[in-house]
Amino acid sequence: MKCILFRICLVLTLVAVPAIGSQSFAQTNLLVNPGFEDGGGSYDGWFTFGDGVQLSTPDGDNIIRTDSTASKIYGEFTGCDSAPQFDVGGYGQEFTPTVGKVYQFNGYSFVSSGDDIPGTDTCNKNRCIAKVVFWDADSAGYEISGNEVVIGDGNTVTDQWNEFSVSAIAPTGALRVEALILFLQPGCDTGSVFIDDTSFFELDGDPETSLLVNHSFTGGLTGWESFGNAWSDGRNWAVRTPTGSAKLFSSFDDSSDSGIYQTLPSLDSCYHFSVHTMTSCRDGDPVTGSNDNFLLAQIRFRNIAGSVLGAREMVVGDSTSPIGTWTKHSMIARAPEGTDSVDVYILFISPTLQAGALWVDDILLQNDPPAGVPGVVERTGFELHQNAPNPFSSSTAIRFDLAKPGRVKLCVYNVQGELVATVADRHMTEGPKQFTWDGKDSSGEMVASGIYFYRLVTLDAVQSKKMMLLR
Repeated sequence: MKCILFRICLVLTLVAVPAIGSQSFAQTNLLVNPGFEDGGGSYDGWFTFGDGVQLSTPDGDNIIRTDSTASKIYGEFTGCDSAPQFDVGGYGQEFTPTVGKVYQFNGYSFVSSGDDIPGTDTCNKNRCIAKVVFWDADSAGYEISGNEVVIGDGNTVTDQWNEFSVSAIAPTGALRVEALILFLQPGCDTGSVFIDDTSFFELDGDPETSLLVNHSFTGGLTGWESFGNAWSDGRNWAVRTPTGSAKLFSSFDDSSDSGIYQTLPSLDSCYHFSVHTMTSCRDGDPVTGSNDNFLLAQIRFRNIAGSVLGAREMVVGDSTSPIGTWTKHSMIARAPEGTDSVDVYILFISPTLQAGALWVDDILLQNDPPAGVPGVVERTGFELHQNAPNPFSSSTAIRFDLAKPGRVKLCVYNVQGELVATVADRHMTEGPKQFTWDGKDSSGEMVASGIYFYRLVTLDAVQSKKMMLLR
């Protein structure tokens, strides 16, 4: 991998939370008939379109999470005998939003191994998405912004109910918000997705002040220095909050990266940094699968002479990022003594000069005095501890504390971002947990010495740490 100017690699905590951050749930589910039970099983309260919107009942598929009915959705197979057409079917409900509020769509999805979705190429195969979208009119009109998450495709774990959640903040000018389930069918592949126990909440949004100029790219890249392939993007699907975002992709040059940055005077000793990132099927190649591009956020601290005293960095987008979904990443950075200025960089790294793009929006840098820094558990719902021993030669213990029960996934990845082993993947109760990784991959083979990352995933957040194996 080529070097980045002043790059300093550190062990750090990475927090990737849903698009808006942690929220307190409202008590009222806004959805009518959220479990599709009304009238003995129906879509009463929902609008539907397309031929593939059906129901699952005990006399039919009998794939139901609770009660007696669930939703079933699949493709429409238009033109399969000649030229397949790109079909979209689905259903949803609409509401009047309040600007600044967060709208969160939750539920459970299921893909059966008896009718799974073929292929692992999310963008070019069938996929089902859950989406929150804002419109500029109370009927029809134009999409202003939104957020979506893939809840069923060829990569989905089959034969189990998988929880999903997607949220977005209501922008100025939004007159309608919709909670949508969409089935996208690029060709004539088979496969269906079942959905049950949905909910739609209105939540209070977090204030988003930033020390950075134009942190939401409302004026293009005004206030930012840029290099390589870094561009302003104002398309509605490419922004988290209107009217802009920054799109970054490879410079296709071994000697340089692409990126944006700002420099500002140091005002305090402790900073809280966060950024929202996304990769998409809609424009160019997504950063997914074997694509090794990644996005790096870096904070550099300089003294009055301009020398770098220290830095903090984290990967905020790579091939493991969910496609089409704005994901929030956060870190705490403490300025060394003698710091005079702070550099904030977003760098697009392309080790093998592949195509692909990543977007960033709503980059926040805030003073976070040490006495007021929230604990990791308060911010994420869990705390992931450093493995011990580290380095290790045969096995190591990984500990974490859960603030609430839920599904938890603990995995090990190599430095290329490839999955090495799944240590745990199940529902867990709250409290302290400990698991052991024996240095073997998923096939039971011993892995080579080197640096590995262990990642803890819950519904609320993602957190990763680095460890070293020495044979």
